Amino acid sequence: MSSPEQVEAELDEHIKGCGLRMTAAFAAGEREEGCQWRDRMYQAIQSRTPEHQARLSARIDSAIWFQSEEAQAMGKAAP
Repeated sequence: MSSPEQVEAELDEHIKGCGLRMTAAFAAGEREEGCQWRDRMYQAIQSRTPEHQARLSARIDSAIWFQSEEAQAMGKAAP
């Protein structure tokens, strides 16, 4: 049986893969296929638990801050 962390990691990879396929399809002019991958990605995002969504939001916020001018001026680097 998979641990909750493993399930979250697998879901994150699935979402990332859908996003990459969506981008590639749109770039190739395959609008219908791109929309299908986008829909799969959104379904996966919506299936996350509130706790998982909160952890992902915190990681995203942290990554955005470490890319900020303020962080760079302070000599901070992403963990």
